[in-house]
Parts: sequence; C-alpha cells; structure tokens
Amino acid sequence: MRLDPVGVYLHGSLAMNCFYRAKSDVDLLVVVPETLSEAERGHAARALAQRSGDRPMLGDLELSVLTVEQAANHQHPRPFEVHYSAAWTAEILADRVDCGTQHSDPDLAAHITVVRQRGAVVSGPSPADLFAEVPHDDYLAAITSDLHEVLSGDSLLSAPYYGVLNACRVLATLKLGPGTVLSKEEGAVWARDSLPTAHLPLVEQALSCYRSARPVAPQDRDTDGHDWDTDALLTFRDAVRAQL
Repeated sequence: MRLDPVGVYLHGSLAMNCFYRAKSDVDLLVVVPETLSEAERGHAARALAQRSGDRPMLGDLELSVLTVEQAANHQHPRPFEVHYSAAWTAEILADRVDCGTQHSDPDLAAHITVVRQRGAVVSGPSPADLFAEVPHDDYLAAITSDLHEVLSGDSLLSAPYYGVLNACRVLATLKLGPGTVLSKEEGAVWARDSLPTAHLPLVEQALSCYRSARPVAPQDRDTDGHDWDTDALLTFRDAVRAQL
C-alpha cells in the first residue's frame, strides 16, 4: 500500500531531550513510497484527527507525510502529502481541508534540518539516506519566518513562553552560524549568557514555565496559567525585531 511508510522520524523536543509532558507536542516526519490519492490523504488526515480526542497528554501530534521523491529533492517551500497538527483538527473533521491539491510548507525546511542532524529513527533507514540536505539559508528563512509571526500583533502576549523561547533559539542560531540546530530550551540557556540582563527575568520565567510539570487546563497551556509582565514582553519583542 502507498500508505505503508518507508521511514518514520522523530524531531522536535522529544528527539532533543527536552520533552515536557504538560507542554510539548510529539513531532514526526513520515516518508511513503509514492504520491497518495485524494482519498488516501483524506483517510490519513481524518484518522489522525479522530485519534486526537483520545490522546493521553495535553500536547498533540504534529506530523507531515512526504513521498520518497519529495524527501530526496530539496525545494523551499517543500511539498508534502498530508499534514496534521492540533490547529487543523476541527477543519479536518469538518471536511474543510482540500486533500485533492498538493500543498507545500516552508516549515519543512526546519523540520528536515532537525531530523537530519538531531532526529531519532522510529523505523526505516538513516534520515540522511532519505532527506536531501537543506541549505542553511532556507533553514534560517523557515525559523525566522515563524518568529516574525510570533512577534506580530499580540501573539507574544497570548503565547509568551513559546514566543520568548523561540526568539532565543533563533537569535542563538543567527549568532552561532551554520550547523547550529538548537531546541527552545538550549536557546534559552544560550540567552542567559548572551542577552542584555534586562531581558533575563523574562527568559527565566519562560524557561521555568516550559519545564514545569504542573498540569494546566487546555486554555492555560499558552501562558502556563501565570500572569506575565506586558511591558517586559513588548520591550523584548521590540529588541528582537531590531536584531532581526
């Protein structure tokens, strides 16, 4: 069957030893032999969305399915067959996702870079045998584009610890140069020694919330149920924007 995977690969926090059950998602890339039909794409997406309701943790899967050809040939943004994350659950279950059109995702440049350098093999050959190397400029484009979204509007105020840690990771990558692939936690550790001291209490709060094992309600996941200093967040946001 075309849905039988050639390889399954773990990336993100669980692969980089900073998975925190109360906060983290499980990130996977799946490689299949060939292009899927519209019905197969829809079946896979719905199966993932339906299983989401029974997941044993607050986080969800974030999963992309690529063909062998898509994995082996770099382009930015990279095409894919199926994508699932919690943000798409309702749309998939309501049949509002177009499974007949092949889509592309700029974030795959970042995911594939992490899989090649720091990923874990669930099944299949080494990631380097399936995934083409991503040029550093495309990796930077992916992570900085994501950060620009975090820094736009009120996004940092509504999801502060994710935004702060993501910014630290991107700034560290820009500073340390090609070959740097860090987790959000490692970005915060770098920031302790590298950012102006005025931002360090905010970084420490973000890191503490991210590491906390205290269960939180779904509506409190983005803030860890804590109050945050709006002025400190906006000052940090402006400083990061200036560096970008």
